Amino acid sequence: MMTSPLLQQGLDLMVYGMGTVFLFLTLLVAVTALMSSLVSRFLPDKPEPMAVSTSPPAVDERILAIIQQAIDQHRKRH
Repeated sequence: MMTSPLLQQGLDLMVYGMGTVFLFLTLLVAVTALMSSLVSRFLPDKPEPMAVSTSPPAVDERILAIIQQAIDQHRKRH
């Protein structure tokens, strides 16, 4: 059975296109993995020391009164 030239060209184009996409994505994954390993090797992640606070932060009495008034106004509306 003879395949039409149009169908053959379509199949050739499909294989070429899918091969190109596969090659590009494979190359992209390889380059990304290489870059990740290079960054991990030359720029190791250094954890920054956390400031430890034993006492809760001081809140001004005026601020507490304003917050309490806002809560009271909100509760009165509902």
